[in-house]
Amino acid sequence: MALAWQSPVYLERRRLLDLLPEGPGFAIHLEAPAGFGKSVLAGQLAARLPLRTLWASALLGEPKALLARSLGLPEEVPWGAVVAALQEVPSLVVLEDLSGQEDLSPLLRTLPCLLVLASRKPLPYPELPKLLAEGRLVHLGAQDLAFTPEEAQTLFAGREGWEEAHRATGGWPLPLFLSALTGEPPKPQALLQGLRESLSPEELQEGLLLAALPYLHLAHATPATESLFQRGLLRRLPQGFRLHDLLREMARKNLLPEVQEAVRRAEGRLPPEVLAEAFYEAGLHRELLELMERPIQIDLPAERLLRFADLLRQGGPRAHLRLGEALLQCGNKEGFPLLEPLAEAEDPRVALTACGHLAYYLAEPMLGQDLPRARAYLERGLGLLERVPEELAGRFLNDAARVPYEEGRPEEALAPLEEALRRLPPSSPFRPSPLLNLALLEFELKGSLLKRIAALEETLGSLRVSRPFVLPGHLRDLGRFYLLLGERERARDYLKRAAEEPGSPLASLEARMLLAHLEGDAEALRRLVAQAELWENRYLADEGRALLAELTGDEGLLEGLSGFFPSLARARLRQDPSLLPPYPEERLERLYWHAARYRLLREGGDLEALISLTDARERVLPGLLPLGLLPRNRPELARAYPLGEVLRSGWKEAIALRLEEIPPLRVMVLGTFQVHTPLGPAELRGKAREVFALLLLGLPREEVAFALWPDMPEAAALNNLYVWLARLRKLLEPWGVATYLGEEGLKRVEADLFALEEALQREDAERALALYREPLFSGLDHPHLDRKREEVFHRVRALFLKRREPRLLERLLELDPLDEEALLPLVERYLEQGQRARVERLLEAYRKRLEEELGERASPQVQALLRRLRG
Repeated sequence: MALAWQSPVYLERRRLLDLLPEGPGFAIHLEAPAGFGKSVLAGQLAARLPLRTLWASALLGEPKALLARSLGLPEEVPWGAVVAALQEVPSLVVLEDLSGQEDLSPLLRTLPCLLVLASRKPLPYPELPKLLAEGRLVHLGAQDLAFTPEEAQTLFAGREGWEEAHRATGGWPLPLFLSALTGEPPKPQALLQGLRESLSPEELQEGLLLAALPYLHLAHATPATESLFQRGLLRRLPQGFRLHDLLREMARKNLLPEVQEAVRRAEGRLPPEVLAEAFYEAGLHRELLELMERPIQIDLPAERLLRFADLLRQGGPRAHLRLGEALLQCGNKEGFPLLEPLAEAEDPRVALTACGHLAYYLAEPMLGQDLPRARAYLERGLGLLERVPEELAGRFLNDAARVPYEEGRPEEALAPLEEALRRLPPSSPFRPSPLLNLALLEFELKGSLLKRIAALEETLGSLRVSRPFVLPGHLRDLGRFYLLLGERERARDYLKRAAEEPGSPLASLEARMLLAHLEGDAEALRRLVAQAELWENRYLADEGRALLAELTGDEGLLEGLSGFFPSLARARLRQDPSLLPPYPEERLERLYWHAARYRLLREGGDLEALISLTDARERVLPGLLPLGLLPRNRPELARAYPLGEVLRSGWKEAIALRLEEIPPLRVMVLGTFQVHTPLGPAELRGKAREVFALLLLGLPREEVAFALWPDMPEAAALNNLYVWLARLRKLLEPWGVATYLGEEGLKRVEADLFALEEALQREDAERALALYREPLFSGLDHPHLDRKREEVFHRVRALFLKRREPRLLERLLELDPLDEEALLPLVERYLEQGQRARVERLLEAYRKRLEEELGERASPQVQALLRRLRG
């Protein structure tokens, strides 16, 4: 049954939102029965705040584990790791359906976010009374959340029955809303029937489907989805559409067979990864296992796939394949015994896939690395290649190429990668991986760093679609390489993306380590090292401890460690080159090795090795050596370093080589007086400001000297000027190389005054309007400057009067409220638009101001206009 009236989607609860804090360090407790709009209020709060929003329901698991998963962390990490991840980005965390049994004390003690707790009963956490006493907790109960009569009336959009509905529900938002939607009294037993009668069959089926989904991605929405959203039955989150929780609960409890049928019908519509989640949530475990046994790609991040772990263990070989790989991606060695029997499977496709996974992950240093076993699975897989489809063979060859690479034989890895590309169809989504691996080999064999970076960047988009679980590793690599090139901001961006991307928790953890080291955050790095140790990942733990030791100077952190990175850090901290590790095989490690040795011995051979190891040549130096360690007879090497760093160094020979790169001096004198060098603001005071202002006007030195010291002899005045020019040069060119002050005055200057004069020359009134501000040369008083102020104002005024556009005339009246030449044409334009009352107010204000400030009467023209308007 279609209803002929409309009501709002939902009411914005402004009276409640105005009570809520809006930043990290505060908590909100929403305590009320189901359907009191706790989630809606939290969603409206999220919509108005520029914060990352994380949602978790205690009905779906332990909040810590759910938050960890949302943050791209394994579920078993300690609270400290979750708190650290929340502190990295200002966040709103919404924890729903709390019972009080959850362990939230670490979160409540630190409040690294704006925290919303939603529960149906009081919560016993001892931290809440303390937060309330400190003014850091807002508690809203059912009476606060209930709709007021005025809100109910607005919800019904003028339709009768709102009073009865409000009285029957006591303002309970959800049944009140459903009553407004269905036109039926808000009786709980009638709610579902009312919805059936109010929704079209398509809308009802969509709602039943959404009852089994955490959210429906916007790309998979239909007109029925949008209609449900417009009716207020769905929330629109960043991830997609989500059915309100009470409706999800009601549908699953009372309409489970229909929910299951709706999920089955969606099989051809939803991608397999979304369908898998729907099967699981709807309790269709048999269908889920059947889906997992199909020879298709299912792009679920490993952390999400592990939710089905217990069920997948009951499945067949392909379910075990998926679970085994997911476990290994998350650094869990339990994946090996799941995959090993499958390497002997009768189905050659299953056996080859298992061999590929085993070869790849047994060669992984982060998982302990067992190269003999990896080689055995590589050889077994090679014997199966001709019994499987070409694409599957290509995927195996790509994975298996890692074995010879880790064995230190990169040349041998070329053949399987080239063969993989030969077998993979041109349209295969798996082609980017061997292409990237070939770029890696070219880096190892030839030092093609720039080509490897280009390959990583070019394939990011396709990998997001075809193999999203490898994205964290690729983003981490890009971050590391841009660190080498000294491009810290680009490196920071890639590392942050790697840290947040789901699919490979180990790669994300390493990215967070590099990011913490880059930002000098020892505490965050310490927590990340503890996390790596909790996961029993020795490789990452050692690398993290080495980074932390370098950051803090604490050699004790390296005790008992002997790997490459710890040995490198130990040699640097002790300043002892004999402690350096053996010369490494990998090219990237060689770069770090030569950099450490050069720091200790300052030998030119190490510097030349750094330059010759990659096609980026000296561009790798900023990420490996401080500028101050470069030999002073090689200023050309400083070209690779950020310009600001070179300028601050005062290395004149290096600066002179990059003089053309130094940006112009930026000067703002319209409504202010600011001078900005590439190193920041130049604080000009006193006579230095006057000298600079007159030079900016283009006066030659002799005129500047005479203008500032008119009573002195010419030689004495010039001598004074040279003293102030020397002081000015130190302020404008602290790097000691002449850049902006020349014999003829100022050069290489970008000034807002110049831009305004250019706009006036072109008669560009819009540009002049945007630029012109008073006073010109704020805080300075000199006849030359006064004349310039008059000249610029009259040129602006003449242009604005010539154009006669209302905005320009209004601006003139802002500058001079008694400018009748601007007032009269503006009045004419307003009268043309029929704005008589506005004109009368404007003229009367002008007349009154003229009399009060100047004691003069308005012109006959103004008086006549006033008489005509007053009729």
